[in-house]
Amino acid sequence: MHAGRARLAQVSLALQASRRASDYRLQLPVHHPHPLHPVPISRGPPARRAHFPKSKAPSIVLPPDLFPDTTPLPAASPSRPARATGIARYYLIPTPPGPAPTIVTRLPSRGNMLCWVQIVNTPTADTPGGCIVLHFDNRRYLFGRMAEGTQRTMVQRKMPLAKIHDIFLTGSIDWAATGGLLGMVLTIADIKAASAADIERTNAGRKAKNKKLVDGPVTHLNIHGGKNLVHYLATARSFILRKALPLQLREVRHDPRPPATHDAAADDSSDKMPEPDYEDESIKVWSIPLSAARERGQGPVQPEQVHDAAPRSPKKRKLSPSSSAASEPATADADPAVKDAAEQKFRESVVNDMFCSSWNLDTLREMRLDEVQLPAKIFVRNNKGHIEPYTGPPASEAPDTMVLVRLPWPASKVEQLPRTRPSNQAMSYIVKGHDRRGTFDPVAAEKLVADKRDYRKLTSGQSVVGKDGNLVTPDMVIGASFPGRGFAVVDLPSEHHIPALLDRPEFSDPNIMASLDIMFWILSDGVTLDSPGLRDFIKARQSIKHVVLSTSLCPNNLALESPMSQLIYMNALDKQRFPLPAYNTKPLSEIDEDLASFVQPARSGLRYQLAPDPAAFHTDAIVPTLSPRTNFRHMMERAPQALELATVARKALLAPADDADQSRDDLPCPDLEIIPLGTGSAMPSKYRNVSATLIRVPGWGSYLFDCGENTLGQLRRCLGYDGADEVLQDLRAIYISHAHADHHLGTVSVIARWNLVTPDRKLAIIAAPKYHDFLREFHQVQDLSMDRLLPVYLRPVPGGRPIPGSISRPLVPADITCPLPTIEACFVDHCTDATALVLTFPGSGLKLAYSGDCRPSAEFAALGRGAHLLVHECTFEDELGGDARAKKHSTLSEALGVGRRMEARRILLTHFSQRYPKLPVVSEETLRRGREGGREKDVEVLFAFDMMRVKLGEFKQAKAFLPAIRSLLEVGEKEEGGE
Repeated sequence: MHAGRARLAQVSLALQASRRASDYRLQLPVHHPHPLHPVPISRGPPARRAHFPKSKAPSIVLPPDLFPDTTPLPAASPSRPARATGIARYYLIPTPPGPAPTIVTRLPSRGNMLCWVQIVNTPTADTPGGCIVLHFDNRRYLFGRMAEGTQRTMVQRKMPLAKIHDIFLTGSIDWAATGGLLGMVLTIADIKAASAADIERTNAGRKAKNKKLVDGPVTHLNIHGGKNLVHYLATARSFILRKALPLQLREVRHDPRPPATHDAAADDSSDKMPEPDYEDESIKVWSIPLSAARERGQGPVQPEQVHDAAPRSPKKRKLSPSSSAASEPATADADPAVKDAAEQKFRESVVNDMFCSSWNLDTLREMRLDEVQLPAKIFVRNNKGHIEPYTGPPASEAPDTMVLVRLPWPASKVEQLPRTRPSNQAMSYIVKGHDRRGTFDPVAAEKLVADKRDYRKLTSGQSVVGKDGNLVTPDMVIGASFPGRGFAVVDLPSEHHIPALLDRPEFSDPNIMASLDIMFWILSDGVTLDSPGLRDFIKARQSIKHVVLSTSLCPNNLALESPMSQLIYMNALDKQRFPLPAYNTKPLSEIDEDLASFVQPARSGLRYQLAPDPAAFHTDAIVPTLSPRTNFRHMMERAPQALELATVARKALLAPADDADQSRDDLPCPDLEIIPLGTGSAMPSKYRNVSATLIRVPGWGSYLFDCGENTLGQLRRCLGYDGADEVLQDLRAIYISHAHADHHLGTVSVIARWNLVTPDRKLAIIAAPKYHDFLREFHQVQDLSMDRLLPVYLRPVPGGRPIPGSISRPLVPADITCPLPTIEACFVDHCTDATALVLTFPGSGLKLAYSGDCRPSAEFAALGRGAHLLVHECTFEDELGGDARAKKHSTLSEALGVGRRMEARRILLTHFSQRYPKLPVVSEETLRRGREGGREKDVEVLFAFDMMRVKLGEFKQAKAFLPAIRSLLEVGEKEEGGE
C-alpha cells in the first residue's frame, strides 16, 4: 500500500431478525493490498441477512468506538444503493491527526543559476488562458491558467514538457482555468515514461560495461491549486489512467495567512518574513486565495451560500456520501472538519490510483457470468485454450457460466465521489528565489587562507583554519548575499474578487514585497484596469513592473503560427474551402497615460530575467505577429508549382459540366456544410488539433461529432467570436463516440459558452452512460445547467452487452423541445462503450454516418447503408496495418472499404496519426478503388484538414485542388526536414 493513501475496508453489516435495530452482526474483511478493492472474507458462520427494498439503504448505527481513528463513508451510489442483499458498504478512512503541512519540500539552494520568467501565451481564441513559465536550468514551473490549447502552444514554442516539475493553477477551479490540465498531465506522463524507459535502457548498457549510471528524470509532478482541485481530477477517473506519474497534489482549502493572524505576527516581529507555503531548492511560494464578495462592500460568500450545483431528491440525499448527519448515522457524531478531511483523503486515493496504480491491462480474473459487473469485457477460453471474446447468452440465461474478465482499473470502480460545491475562491501567488551567495573575494582569501583547496569549503558555507591558526569564516571572504528576486501572479476571475485582493496582507508586507520585480495580472472578461480599486492598487506600487494578460489589452493574434500559416497558404490555393482565419492585431483598448510608464500589455515570449543580475526584460524571444499578406508573398516564392496547379483546377471548374457531372448534384441538402475542427489523434500537435467535426444542416441546426480539447477555440478562430456564437445558438446535439480524452475534453467549454448564448434552449448530449456520469459529477465543480442538457444514452438493447457489433438503443428523453433526427448507433471495436453513429433526417432522407475511433465494422456499414456522407477515421496508412490492428484503428483502405460496403456517396477521412503532420501517405490507386464501390459509381473522397469548410455538394470541386495542396505540403515537409 502506498504511503499516505487511505486505508479502505468494506464492512458488511447484516441485521439479525430481531425487534431491536441495534442487534446486528459484522462480517469484517481481511484488508486487501489495494485500498479500493477489499476482498470480503467472512469469519465464522454466516449471519442472517435482512433484505431491504432496493430504493432504501439499511438504517444502521455504527458505534463510533468500533473502528478507532477512522471515519466511515458510505460506499453506495445514489443511483445504486445497497443491493438486494441489504448489505451496507462503508469506506474506512483514517482520521487525519491534524492539518497537512503546508511545506511540501525543503531542499538546499543550488546557488547562482540562470533564471527567468517568460509568458507562454496571452489570451486569444486559440489560447483562452494566460500562462507563464519559470525557467531554471534543471526544471520548469508553470503558473497561470492551464486552459485548453496551452499544451499545443508549448509544442508550437518548442518548450520541453519533460522538465515541468510544478504546476501552480491560478484563478478558480473551473474549466476555463483548468480545461487543458488533464491533457497536459497525460502528455507529461507519457513523455516522462518514455524518458525513464530510455534512461533505463541506457543504464542497462552502462552497467554491463561497469560505467557510471545516468540519473533518471524526476517522475512525479506537483500540482497546486484552489478548492476542488482534487475533486476535479478525480472526476476523470473513468477515462484517465497512467501508471508512471505519481501526482502530488496541494489543494489550498483554507487561507494560510488570515489577515488577523498575519497582523498579530507582524506586531510581534515586523522584520520577520512569513513562512512560505511551498519551498524547494529553487523557489519559495506564498499562496494567496481570494474569495469573491457577493456584492461590493460585503464580505465573502460563505460555503453554505454557494450554489448547490445539483439539487437532489430527499431519497438521494439520504444515500449520498455527503448527506446530512441526520440521514447518515455512520458519521452523525463526526466533527465536520474531520469528515471533510476524510472525504478529501478519499478523493486523493482515487487520484493516486489514476496515476500510480499497479493495475495490469493483461490481468484476467475467472468468475461466474452473473457476478460480472457491466460494462466489462468478457472472455472465455475456446477448445484450443485460446482466449476469445464471450459471445454466449446473457447472465439471465446462463448465470453459472465461468468467464474471464478484465477488471477495470481501480479508480474507475468508484461509483461516486463525496459531494462538493462550486467554489468562488481564486488563487494567486507570490514567488521568490532563494538568496544567492555573494561574490567571492580571492584577494582577501589569499591573505587569510594558506591552502587554496579550502576555498571550496568557504564557498559552501564552511569555516576553515587560516594561516595564523585563527578561524576563517565565509563572511570574511564572501560579500553580502544577493536577495532572491521574485514576481507575483494575480488572477481575477471577476470584479468581485478585487475587495479580497485589496485586503490581502501579503501585498503590504515589506519583507515579502522586497525584491519583487514584476506582477503579472491575469484578468477575465469584465475585469479591466479601471475596475473599482484596481487602478489605485497598481499606482500605489509603481516601483514594480506590471504586465497585464487580458482580452482587452492583448490582441487576438494568430497564436499558433504553424497551422495558421498552413491555412493561409491553402487559402491562396482554394479560398472557398479554406477561408482566412479570424484574427485581430490591434487590442480592444489601450493603457492610459498615467499607467503607461510601469504597466504594459503582455506579449507571447516576453521574458524577464531574474538571475543573475542585472534583472531586466528581454524581447528577443517575443513571437512576431503573423501577417497573411507576408505569408502569401512567401508562398509565391516557395511553392510556385502549387499556385500553378491551383490555377489549372480553377479553370477546369469553370468549364461547362457534362450530364455525368450534373448527376452528382442530386444529393439531398447539398448546402450541408462540414467543418473539421480537429483532425489529429491522441494529442494536439503542431498542425492538427484533436478530434472534432462540426456539421451544419440547413433547417436542422448544427451538430458536433466528438469535441476534443479547444474545439471552441478552433470554432472561434474559424468563424470569429460572433460566428462561433451563431453556431452555438443553433447547436442541437453533441455526440461523443467514446471516452478517450482526445475526443471529449472540449465539451465542457462548449457547453459553458452555449449556456451563455442560448438561455432558452436545450442541448442533446449523445454518449455512453459513463460520459454522462462525468458531466453530472463535474457539475458539482462548475454549474453546467444540467436541467437544460438532454442526456441521450447509448446503451445495449435489453439483454445485450456493449461488445463490438452489437446494436445500441439510444434512450432519447421524452421532453425534447426541438426535433432531433433519427439516431441509430452500434458498438465498435476500439475501447469499452465505443460507438459509431448514424443520423437520418426526416423529410429529406439525408443520412450521415460517423465512426469515431474503431476497427472496420460490418454492422456500422449495414446501419449506415446508403449514407450521403460518411466521416470515418483513417489513423494509419496501409503499410501500418499491424499498428492499426494493435491499437484498434483503421487504415486508409479499411476506411474506404467501410464506405464501399455502406455505399456512401461522400467520404471524408479524418483522425490521422500524428506521424502524418500534414497529409497521410496515399496512392491514387487506393483512392480510385475507394470511389468505385457505390452502385451509382458516384463517390467522392476527401481528406479532412483543420478548419476546412466544404459543402456536401462541393466534394468534386474540393477534390480538384488536391494536387495543388499536395504539392504545397510536400514543399513544407521538405523545408522542415521531414518532420
